[in-house]
Amino acid sequence: MYSAQQQQQQQQEQQQQQQQQQQQQQQQQQQQQQQQQQQQQQQQQQQQQRQQQQQQQQQQQQQQQQQQQQQQQKEQQQQEQQQQQQQQQQQQQQQRQQQRQQQQQQQQQQQQQQERKQPVSINCY
Repeated sequence: MYSAQQQQQQQQEQQQQQQQQQQQQQQQQQQQQQQQQQQQQQQQQQQQQRQQQQQQQQQQQQQQQQQQQQQQQKEQQQQEQQQQQQQQQQQQQQQRQQQRQQQQQQQQQQQQQQERKQPVSINCY
């Protein structure tokens, strides 16, 4: 009887130890799961950071494009101004030419008038 009770106690103790071991294993599994979750969170954070970087790059590219457009507009304006200046110069040149022509015409008219005024000289022999 005494030895049978001892055996029962030992069996109970062994069962308790096994239960404790199972609990420890469960705790370890939970810890592993937590670690995996943390890793996933870290990966997600990294992805978010990458996305932010990409967005920043896109914004920078857009800014550069805007700057280029502004430069192009400036260049166009400059070209237009140059064209206007050239046109003005051409107009001025044309006006000068017209003035010259008028002056020439006036001179011709004066010459003609002078020729008419000269008396006809008759030489009598």
